[in-house]
Parts: sequence; structure tokens; C-alpha cells
Amino acid sequence: MRTTILVIVIGVLVSLPAFAQEEGGGGDGAAGVGRDQTQVFSRVDTLDPMDQVRTFLAKANVKLSGDQEKALKPQVDAALKEAQEVTERLAPQGAGRGERGQRGGAENGGGQRRGGPGGFGPNNALTAELRRINDDLITKINAALNPDQQAAFKKFRNDAIRKGGGFPALKLVMEEAGTAFTPEQEQQIQELYAEDARQRAQLMRESQGRPDPAKLDDLEKSTLTKVARLLNAAQRKALLDSRTKAVQ
Repeated sequence: MRTTILVIVIGVLVSLPAFAQEEGGGGDGAAGVGRDQTQVFSRVDTLDPMDQVRTFLAKANVKLSGDQEKALKPQVDAALKEAQEVTERLAPQGAGRGERGQRGGAENGGGQRRGGPGGFGPNNALTAELRRINDDLITKINAALNPDQQAAFKKFRNDAIRKGGGFPALKLVMEEAGTAFTPEQEQQIQELYAEDARQRAQLMRESQGRPDPAKLDDLEKSTLTKVARLLNAAQRKALLDSRTKAVQ
């Protein structure tokens, strides 16, 4: 049973960035994948999960000291254990058991796209819990860093958010411009990006993974037009400036 659980966790964690890219235009605004676009764990069958933390931080050119590793290790171990326990509790029946499990996941998942072992969709309870565990661990890792390391880590994460696109990238643009969304705006705009993600996924399915670039461009323009209607003047300027900078 434990081996099956390890396979399931690996599959879900590895597939999270893929959901952001394929279904959310690079940033799953509905489910929040794009908040960080960074996953600490990619495997859970390792003797030392700190190896993955070191690899993860190396992407941001951050190297932990011995004291930092010692302080973080219990939290990293606890996060990995929680991920395993959550998977054992929430994994769909039959997940991780080959083709049969995949069919069962697709049939029982409300029509969601098969995304990993057992047909995990981007918004199911297991995926959401694994994201929460990941986000909590990132917060703890950040708290253990010194100011210079935190600055490098923040740049790495923000660059990943921009690259991911979607709602998280737009939210970052507004925050950096000092024109952050109100709670009402955030909810409304997230709903627009959730609809964008659904239409994008539909185009992917209809084209067997090769959507017409013109249709994707039209969808993006349509979504941005709807978003712009919800923005105030300062926010629209921030959006325009970011789009202008992106094409330069």
C-alpha cells in the first residue's frame, strides 16, 4: 500500500505545473497553481527529502547553511509525511493501478481531464491539499532564509509567476504597481480566468493538444478585454504598461 501511495504522490506533484501550462494558459487562476509555479517535492521515495529542498533552492541560487538545514529538516520531513497521509486519505479508489485506475478516475471525476495517476484533475481535493502543503512549506523555507537569500528567492518565485501567466501574473503586476486588486475585483477576475482555463482546455481537447494559435490569441484578447472593464484607471495603465514591456 505504501508503495502505491508513493507513486500517487509523485504523479500528482510532478503534474501540477503541467496543469497550469495546459489548462490555465500557464497560470491556473481557478485552482491557484500559478501562485508560485514552484513545487518543492518532485519525488517522495527519497531517503533524504532535504536533497530536494537543496535542488529546489539551487534554482534561485540559494544555498542553505548547516544551521539552516538543521532548522528546516523537521519541517520538511513533516511536510512530506503530511503529503503521504493526505494522499492515502484522498486518493481516488483504484488510482495508481495502471490503465484501469485511469479509466476509473476519468469516469468518476466529473468529466475532468486525466492529469496523472488515477485521472487526477487540476481542482480536486487531493491536488488542492498537496498545493496547500507545498505553499506552507515554501513559507517556512522563506522564513529560514537571511535577507539576501530571501531577496533571491523572491525574485525566483516572481519570475516563475510571470512566466506562468494567467491571474497570478496579473495580480503580481498590480501589486508591484501599487494598484492591488480589491477583494471583489480579485474574485471577479479569478472567475474570468477560470472560464478562460475551461475554454482553453476545451480547445486542447478538440485539437488533440494542437490548438490553433489564432484561437488561443482570440481567447486571450477576449479575457483581457473583460478584465480591463473591471479595472480602475490606474490598474488599466499598469496592465497596459506590462503588456507594452512584454513585447519590447
